[in-house]
Amino acid sequence: MSSTRPPEFRRAPSITARLVAFYLVSTLLILLCTNWFQFKALSKDLDYEDNDFVLERINSLRDIVARHPDALRDQVPVDKPGQPARHLIRIQDAEGHTLLQSPQMSALTLGLFPPAVTADEKIGRSIKYRTPDHRHYLLNSAWAGRGGDPHFRLVQVALDITDEDALMSKYLLRTSTAVAIGLLLAAGLGVVITRRGLKPLQEMAGKLAQINEAGLHQRVRSAAVWPQELDQLTAALDAMLARLEESFARLSEFSANLAHELRTPINNLRGEAEVALSRARSEEEYRHIIESSIEEYERLARMVGDILFLARPDRPREARLIDARQALETLAEYYSNVAEEQQTSITVEGEGSVCVDPNLFQRAVGNLISNALHYTPKPGRISLKIEPELDGSVAVAVADNGMGVEESELPRVFDRFYRSPQARLVYNQGSGLGLAIVRSIMTLHGGSVSVASTPGAGTTVMLRFPPLAPDPPDSPATGKS
Repeated sequence: MSSTRPPEFRRAPSITARLVAFYLVSTLLILLCTNWFQFKALSKDLDYEDNDFVLERINSLRDIVARHPDALRDQVPVDKPGQPARHLIRIQDAEGHTLLQSPQMSALTLGLFPPAVTADEKIGRSIKYRTPDHRHYLLNSAWAGRGGDPHFRLVQVALDITDEDALMSKYLLRTSTAVAIGLLLAAGLGVVITRRGLKPLQEMAGKLAQINEAGLHQRVRSAAVWPQELDQLTAALDAMLARLEESFARLSEFSANLAHELRTPINNLRGEAEVALSRARSEEEYRHIIESSIEEYERLARMVGDILFLARPDRPREARLIDARQALETLAEYYSNVAEEQQTSITVEGEGSVCVDPNLFQRAVGNLISNALHYTPKPGRISLKIEPELDGSVAVAVADNGMGVEESELPRVFDRFYRSPQARLVYNQGSGLGLAIVRSIMTLHGGSVSVASTPGAGTTVMLRFPPLAPDPPDSPATGKS
């Protein structure tokens, strides 16, 4: 006992999840870049301001040393209640003796400061230093000259930037918190926006789910006003529905025609059997009934064979290069006896070679000749003409001077089981599959078939075979059917 399990499909991440993920990544990149730029800009501005303060303080102390050295004691910053001094100074002589300094300056040794420069040189940028008690300072130094001595006094300035670094750390923490909150808000808004944006797709899926085999005439585009982004999708769905509607109609027509074509020979066989059983008959009468039944059986067998042929789109074929004129002459000779009985001539014109399966080529052209014989009145004329074309393709035309086909019926002549009312009156033994088989054979060979007809004047069916593929130099390109 076997059970049929539905195929398992690998689920891809939902569109909502993907869009929200892309939205979050984009938002994160934007927030990170923006906040990092602001953080770096603020940090750089503070660094420039602090460095300028240190340089201005050194220059002011240089001026005091050069003019009033005794006033240096008034320049030492003093701590006030609740407001400690923000910067520290140290003054030394040329021998390295400390003349004065701020009390906290003792924790900052001389080797921590950048090399001092004279007044003729430009003071470099200050350097940062972190003490063991986690205080942050900006350090710089320079020589102050007096009376022609450029190394009269060594001036060192330290700026306490601990509060600024703490402020930047708080700013970074708050910025990170803001980014996290922004991502959460972006995720929530992304889900809401994405679901609202995808709502038309859900509505479209609901509309499509309501369409059954009886509603294939409905169209998606006219069912509602869809967003512009869905135009291509609605057009493709409407085209698919149109193809399904046409295919379903053709299938229904095919089923009806098939039932009709099968019913006729079956009814004939049943009628003949009932007549044979109605009373005792002679041996000759039974023979006649059996022969008639065999004809119906042969008709059924041909119909089943034609249906099976059309039902195999991947049928094998053995294409090779053949002489088209020789193949047409063989077919003309094959049908010559029937043509003579109907006082119809068959002529062959032109030269050319085609790369085809010989058996399928004979079947396609044979169907056309058979049709021409059935619908051409006495005396008739059938012309088989080979016409090589400029692009290398070869056209084979089968023309007759028979009853012709109405222009309104030309688009349907290649449909399966289709026969015009006039054709049924002239010849009622056909199945309507001959031209469908011709088109199938031409499609299999990569060619095409077209028909032109004038009622009362005749019909021309044109078979166009594709150009020949180039052959290797040493391989013969000959064939014979």
